[in-house]
Amino acid sequence: MPIQLRILSIVLALAFLAFTVRLVRKDRAEIRHMLKWLFLAIVILLGAIFPEIGSKIARFMGIHTLASLTLFTLVGILIIISILFQLSLVSAEKQITNLVQEISLLKKRVNELEEEKSE
Repeated sequence: MPIQLRILSIVLALAFLAFTVRLVRKDRAEIRHMLKWLFLAIVILLGAIFPEIGSKIARFMGIHTLASLTLFTLVGILIIISILFQLSLVSAEKQITNLVQEISLLKKRVNELEEEKSE
């Protein structure tokens, strides 16, 4: 890997790491959701600092270039993250539906009690 590309990768990885930490510190994101991104930022940083390790892993897996391994790995990670967020969204939608139903039942009961009281 050329030194210019290595330096650029390190700078971008550090910027991504600083951005994710900043989001957590300013309470714009929860740590439980950002752990995967912090982990990914650290992996990218380590890959930028030690590209030889990634090349050895790629060759071991029968992949010719580190770029192909990186692309394949990152796409896989993003697909997994996307699925996890989808599951979280479905769970939140179910909770919202249950809460709306409970509130409706409580409003109905309050209205019934108010009607009984006024009679």
